[in-house]
Amino acid sequence: MDKIIFFNTLFGFFTVAAWIISVGILYLYVTKKTFSKFITDQFLYFATSVATFSAIGSIIYSEVVGFIPCKFCWYQRYLMYPIALFLIASLFKKSLYKFGFLSLIGLFISLYHIYLQNGGGGGGSCAVDIPCNLKYVDIFGFISIPVMGATGFLTIFISLLYYDYARRQDIE
Repeated sequence: MDKIIFFNTLFGFFTVAAWIISVGILYLYVTKKTFSKFITDQFLYFATSVATFSAIGSIIYSEVVGFIPCKFCWYQRYLMYPIALFLIASLFKKSLYKFGFLSLIGLFISLYHIYLQNGGGGGGSCAVDIPCNLKYVDIFGFISIPVMGATGFLTIFISLLYYDYARRQDIE
């Protein structure tokens, strides 16, 4: 099997799964449902795994598959890599999870990149060889690398938002 097809299928599946899980977490947050501390901690672990797999996925796309990242892909990486590191560190020192809320900035960068990729703002050129509107990945006609990035950032944000809420409920 071609490695591009394999990784596109894998990351496309992860993207759709993250949407479904994010909707479930958002439901828990809106309905103010809480669980035991053990279950609450799983949301931090989930956010950490999403950040880690997103960082690894970006490396796979550039180093294994050979896609050259554009300027906005780099901006998203500049945020995702430290978020992953801070969330891994937060498994040992819980207060560090708050750095994961930087994912909201990453989400807005991803949304702007999606806008550029779909013809908004003229597409522009991020670099001489790599235009911002280039779609290396096009799964189901709408899942591209910036969509995957936005999904990762959104999933991290929603998971940490609920984790923060549930932790506060345990304290009170």
